[in-house]
Amino acid sequence: MSEELDRRLADLPREVGVLLVTIGVMGVALPGLVGTPALLAGGLMLWPRGFRSVDRWLARKCPGLHRHGAAQLVRYLDDMERRYPTTGRNSTTEVS
Repeated sequence: MSEELDRRLADLPREVGVLLVTIGVMGVALPGLVGTPALLAGGLMLWPRGFRSVDRWLARKCPGLHRHGAAQLVRYLDDMERRYPTTGRNSTTEVS
């Protein structure tokens, strides 16, 4: 699942990474929101070299939490792709 998540995160625009970091910070600061997976995914999108070691450490120390967070992000990305199908970097936008 981690390879699929890495591939899908690489295809998204950097603005989505900023959005995920923002959601992650809000989730850490506000009670009730789960922010760590979003913060980690946004960090992986914006700073892949720095956050890759954090991702590997989390997968090694807390594999269940890592799997749950990755599944949550895959559901979020599926929802984004369903709502906004042309948001990927490799897609073309037609103007009519």
